[in-house]
Amino acid sequence: MDSAELIERLRREGGFRLLPLLGNTGQVAGVHLARFLPGGHLDVIQAWDERWAVWARMPDSLDPAEPFAGPDGGVVRSGPLARVAAPLLPLQSGLTRL
Repeated sequence: MDSAELIERLRREGGFRLLPLLGNTGQVAGVHLARFLPGGHLDVIQAWDERWAVWARMPDSLDPAEPFAGPDGGVVRSGPLARVAAPLLPLQSGLTRL
């Protein structure tokens, strides 16, 4: 499965919303996918290409005193896009679980 198919599955089956990931020059450097989960959590995937992606799950909360500080208690994984995305979708052939 190529990255375009995987990103489409994340959108269609995983409930992610897609935005372009911009680089320092303002050009599109990858994709930013996000979804809100029941129970007050947020999943975020940033993928630059098939070989490098980062996923984070964090509480969907904001500290008004520090609005740009990252929330405590999150989980982060990085690696190839297929490996990062596999636990976030229903298990299908061709994808490996972490």
